[in-house]
Amino acid sequence: MQNDHKRETNVLKPVRGGGSLIGDVFCPWTLVVDPGPYMDVFQTEQAAKDHGQERIQKIFARCKPVAALFPTDAHELRNDEILFSNGHTWYLRGPALGNLQGKGIRYLREEEVWMWSQGKMGEAEGRIGDYLKMQTSKVLRVSQAGPMDGVPMEESDWYRAYHKGLIHEWEVQCLNPECGKYFDPIFSGQRLDGSFWGITWNRYQLPNGDWNIPKCVPSTHFECPHCRHPHLDNPRTKGEWNRTGRYRIAKSEDRNPKAEGDPQVADSQLPIADRQEDLVERKKDSFHWETVIDFPWDELVELWLDACNAEKRGDLKPKLQFFQKRRAMFRDLESLLKGGLHFRRSAYEIHSDWPEEKGRFLSIDRQEEDMFWWMARAWSLEKSRKLGFGKAYGFAALEELRLKFKVEANHVFIDSNFLPKGDHGVYAACLKYGWIAVRGDKAYSFTHRIRKRYVQKSYAPLSWGDPGSGGAMGGRKYCPLIAFSKAQLNQKVQEMIDNGSWEEPLNSTEPEMESEYAQQMAARVRKTDYVARTGETRVFWKESRNDHARDLANMNTLGAILSDLVPDPAMERITAPEAARIEAVDVRAD
Repeated sequence: MQNDHKRETNVLKPVRGGGSLIGDVFCPWTLVVDPGPYMDVFQTEQAAKDHGQERIQKIFARCKPVAALFPTDAHELRNDEILFSNGHTWYLRGPALGNLQGKGIRYLREEEVWMWSQGKMGEAEGRIGDYLKMQTSKVLRVSQAGPMDGVPMEESDWYRAYHKGLIHEWEVQCLNPECGKYFDPIFSGQRLDGSFWGITWNRYQLPNGDWNIPKCVPSTHFECPHCRHPHLDNPRTKGEWNRTGRYRIAKSEDRNPKAEGDPQVADSQLPIADRQEDLVERKKDSFHWETVIDFPWDELVELWLDACNAEKRGDLKPKLQFFQKRRAMFRDLESLLKGGLHFRRSAYEIHSDWPEEKGRFLSIDRQEEDMFWWMARAWSLEKSRKLGFGKAYGFAALEELRLKFKVEANHVFIDSNFLPKGDHGVYAACLKYGWIAVRGDKAYSFTHRIRKRYVQKSYAPLSWGDPGSGGAMGGRKYCPLIAFSKAQLNQKVQEMIDNGSWEEPLNSTEPEMESEYAQQMAARVRKTDYVARTGETRVFWKESRNDHARDLANMNTLGAILSDLVPDPAMERITAPEAARIEAVDVRAD
């Protein structure tokens, strides 16, 4: 704040995190040491009035150097405006348009800007124009995260202002003498191998799947991301964290809600100077910390588990508020839904043999006439490992990929929803190369007859695709075509991700494509609606335009289901007596 080269300082802090105190202390310092017109702007007129009477005026009166500048006429000591004897004025305002006009301001403090209407920040900051020309202005923004309801996160004025600054994250030192490494004291982070660190607890759940909060909370502790040392919530831990704490210059993606995982674990082991991506002095700084450093951890866990239980009933508001208010992280409903995807990562060589492997599949999604997305995965009876993901151009290139990854021809599944017919259609390619055409369907399940009994499965009985349908060549050749339930396969893939059986490589040789993969996998989100009338919860999947990897994952999983490597999710939901009767019929028929 005292750096003459800095024009803006943004403080992204949790609710009741002491952010307002920064402005309360900075204001009297400027009035005495480096005076200029100063304006405090709060989120509402009432908030401005209350803070002025309860905090600012009392600080002024008890700060002797400031009190010495008071006007001799006590009637001029107004609650919202004071003309000091040095000729400079202090203003206290709400964000109403009229209050921001006609005042030339050198120092501008903006409180809880996440609540401000779009455009109000720009109007307020227009008052510093003269001093900005002379490079003597200063803007201090202090707020929790946002955005307001109805404002897209990345279009929020506060989001954009914060990310224009050089971001600093608060980090502390591990109390384990054998470790001593630094990390961000955040509620939850993810290691490179997919495991979680931060505040943890023993997992106890009720029969209905809800968290058993009274049983979970007493086991709360903080786990170091490096050595897994447990830290207890006591004065010693927080005292040492306060003593060793420091700000590190963060990478821009560290607080990007779209970024997968938390890259700070490896980065925080470097010296601060070596971690700077850009050593050029910036005019804008941004600072962030979470409430973990000063709020009771058991209370945090209780709030979080309450929010998780509410989410199962279709209420996302408590979880959204937890991210915004407790973790001080920018989140809206869309980013909240997409941010729940965490992959398990393992160290494996994609071209080496995997002793547990039982099969591998190549799935393909056609997007343009000659542009395709593809994914190759190996499967065991318990898990799946990604071998590759990317773009390819033309059917011949896809066949080369099949040979490269040693996938059997009838283990290649290609989506036939786009351009299936004709000489260059999907069906013709399947006939030429021996691939299988597949198609996602809205149906939840399909009826199969198994030895005089009817059962439901997640895919339809085998049908046939005609590449010449509608033309002179129609009816001459057919390729195998399998329809599958998008809802069932979406859910099955998500279950595998959640239980850690959907593995990704620990280190990728193509970070840009890995980032694209993570974004596409997260682009299809599971939403929950709670029907109060019936007391039932309805789960459905919201698709987006860039979720091709999720389609590829569904098709790959279909291959595993057809090969009996993964249980059919539709069959999993039949009752035990029904399953026994089906097995009995199969035995008698044999």
